Amino acid sequence: MIKRALIFQILFIFIIVLFIGCGESIEDPDAPSAPVWVEKSDPTDTDATGIRPYNDGDGIVLEWRPNLEDDISGYKLYKTERDIANKFILAADINAFSLSGADTFFVDDSVKFNVNYYYYLKAYDQAGNKSNPSDTIQYAVISKVEPLKPGGTLISQPTIFEWYDYSSASSEYVIFLETFSPRDDIWISRFTKPNYTDHLQSISFNFDGSSEPDTLASGQWYRWCIKAIAFVDTYTNIDISGSVSNWAYFTIE
Repeated sequence: MIKRALIFQILFIFIIVLFIGCGESIEDPDAPSAPVWVEKSDPTDTDATGIRPYNDGDGIVLEWRPNLEDDISGYKLYKTERDIANKFILAADINAFSLSGADTFFVDDSVKFNVNYYYYLKAYDQAGNKSNPSDTIQYAVISKVEPLKPGGTLISQPTIFEWYDYSSASSEYVIFLETFSPRDDIWISRFTKPNYTDHLQSISFNFDGSSEPDTLASGQWYRWCIKAIAFVDTYTNIDISGSVSNWAYFTIE
């Protein structure tokens, strides 16, 4: 009888310990905080941040701050097009463990030209809890312009920068000129579309007097690109529709 009572006591203690252990492993009932988008940079910033056109393709870059909770599993990205009142669909389920860097980003390459896309995020944790949605942001990409000249090896200082713009959507441009190696900003200028009647666009080098230096050095490689802007936010004057061209390279003998 004593042995049997001892066995029951041991079994009772085991059940209590097991119950307490299970109680400690109950899933966290608290949902993560809503994700926060990285603020969109000004069109003239050389280090672009936030929602923007993708330099190496025709997609849209989305960038947000990583959640601070230590049990985040991932983020669900939702999008709709043309009208924010449309039904949002799940565009991507992004594994948090596959992301790196101070800020997290995703490139949506399933987009069409001249279409407004709206996005929001939800974070979820290892217990499956979902956060409230982030703010909703928007962007539309237009076709890239094609840099023409200067390019290659020049025998004299460039006086004109030319490019083709086959899109009728552009209203403004930003030109970026920099040394290629080492990288150094030379000329950044935002200006209204000079020619509304032809695909060929051009601007005089340093027309605004902001190039530093105003004379380019022989033997140095330079590169330049054009950011095309279609529409801007009326309150911030920051682009909500546009594209960035590929880089063009040149040097002066």
